[in-house]
Amino acid sequence: MTDSVAAHDKYDFITPPLAERAAQAAANIAQRDAEREANRDPATERAFAERVSADEMIRQAEIRYREQVQPTPLAERPELPPWPVHVLPGWVADHVIDTAQRLQVPHDLCAQLAVGALAAVAGGHGTVSAGHWRETLNLYLWCAMHSGAGKSPAEKAMIGPLRAWERARQSAHADDYTLDVARWKAAQKKAADDEKGFAVGSVSEEAFKVSVLAAAAPRPQAYRLTIDDTTPERLVQLLGAHQRLALISTEAGMLDSVAGAFSTGRQPNVDVYLKAWAGETIIRDRKGGDDGPEATVVDDALLTVVLTIQPTVVERYQTTAPELRGRGFFARFMPSIPTSLVGTRSYGDMSAPGPSADRYENELHALADRLTGLLMAVPLHLDAEAAAEFFAWCDALEADLAPGRPLDVLHDAASKIRSSTLRLAGLLELADGRNGPTVGVDVMRRALEVGHYWVAHALAMESAAGCDEDEFELVTAATQIVKWIRRHPETLEHGFVPREIHNGLRRHFRSVEDMVPALELLRDRGWIWFEVGSLADIGTRGVTVRVRIHSRTFALGVQSITEGGRMRTSTRMPNKRDSSSSSSSIHTREGPPSTEGPPDVRVVVREPGSEPLEAPGVPTTVTAPPAEPIDEIPNPFDLDADELGDDL
Repeated sequence: MTDSVAAHDKYDFITPPLAERAAQAAANIAQRDAEREANRDPATERAFAERVSADEMIRQAEIRYREQVQPTPLAERPELPPWPVHVLPGWVADHVIDTAQRLQVPHDLCAQLAVGALAAVAGGHGTVSAGHWRETLNLYLWCAMHSGAGKSPAEKAMIGPLRAWERARQSAHADDYTLDVARWKAAQKKAADDEKGFAVGSVSEEAFKVSVLAAAAPRPQAYRLTIDDTTPERLVQLLGAHQRLALISTEAGMLDSVAGAFSTGRQPNVDVYLKAWAGETIIRDRKGGDDGPEATVVDDALLTVVLTIQPTVVERYQTTAPELRGRGFFARFMPSIPTSLVGTRSYGDMSAPGPSADRYENELHALADRLTGLLMAVPLHLDAEAAAEFFAWCDALEADLAPGRPLDVLHDAASKIRSSTLRLAGLLELADGRNGPTVGVDVMRRALEVGHYWVAHALAMESAAGCDEDEFELVTAATQIVKWIRRHPETLEHGFVPREIHNGLRRHFRSVEDMVPALELLRDRGWIWFEVGSLADIGTRGVTVRVRIHSRTFALGVQSITEGGRMRTSTRMPNKRDSSSSSSSIHTREGPPSTEGPPDVRVVVREPGSEPLEAPGVPTTVTAPPAEPIDEIPNPFDLDADELGDDL
């Protein structure tokens, strides 16, 4: 048999051996290297290197000067005044300032809650008049702050003493309440027994009449002043039992049950909230069950409402429940939109309540005891000078409500702001330790300062709720891009191409071209700029577009980027905050740069609540010195070396 031949031996005449092929490849490489060396032009290479170096210098100079430009918020918001804490009585103002300092929350939040506590105590125990204009002393208030801003701790500090007084009163009358309930149950049982006896003739008509009338009395109720989670129907029953109440909550349950029902097409009962604000009579008739129709009549029903909720809740319901706006539901609430301190707080600076907390609790309890012990409501009225000043302010406010005037959007809320300001004057008179009967001009002027505050914040809330739909969608799209950038910190060093964002945000943008308006807004506001290409090149096949990012995109929170704010350079709170210092813009972060130390502040770039960035090659600090905007990027070759900086 013939020996078989290896396959590779069959084709040796076609494929050279491996060693021979490797030698040939090495020879080819050596030949190319020799040709390249022979064709080298040192002058051309130096020119190319200089061109690359010049391009890099221009790029670095552009980054440096772009960083010195202060970006502006995506959504324009008005400047808002701070809550005038100094108008409050000393025992209230001291506790407001100390609580805001201790909990590191805005003064506005504590002040609104304190006024709500005064209204809860005084509601139903007094009235205030200006001429023939008469108002009760209850108020509807809300404070709009984002989640995690410290609403609940502040509510406990300012409203907690009120609830403690309520519990103490319930405990003091617990035995009487128990006996009253036992008597009522006994009357019910006796009436049932007498009804059977009267049917068989064993009980006289007179005895039966007495037992039936005794059983007709309503069931005794334990003392209540504050409520939280309730429905409009149950609220009518509670007002029928107690006549005056205070609904105080840190959640939006009340708005969800009322405005949320309207937004879904249902028709909830809002009459109780509308009438209880004005102290009107509430009459409710229902079909009832086996015992026949039910009727509830509440004369002079009074309700105080204090809510601390998120701004988006108010804005959403103001736009989705126009029926409530038309009926004046939202107009009854005196708003506060304070500056959030989230991102600037230092937990090591928190301290225990001081002497102001004890004084506040004692004074509030004394005021509640004094007013509850009155046999009739205190009739307060403005003196001639105070009334003249109040009516002059009302006339000026009315003039600004004309079409085209600054306050024309407040035509629904203006009358309620005037009434609430007059009510506040009465509350301040009682909180000062006096029972009137006259309210002087000094007290009225203090109330008018708060009235100016409510007007400004109501105008800001109306402006936010009346935002153009297209503008809202544009800002929302730009915010989605900002959030994607913040999830990818490597973009701070290398930038990004629009296609990368589109791949990560396909739910929000169907095509990369749909991102152009949002990117244009970010560019115009100074948060990004185009290093390669332009807006017109986005989506063009074969054209490279690269975008650079301003470092403040990472140094500030999303809320500050969207709605405005100043970056705080120190996380330590001052030892004592001035009572007049508070918010300067809607929903913004507070904290002006420190005037001490080097002018070039190093700011840690990290997501809120996350650990500092440690990714290789990603800078963990950026320099963001404030500077005036510039019209164009200067040529770095026209600048001195000191002006360019050593890093260039």
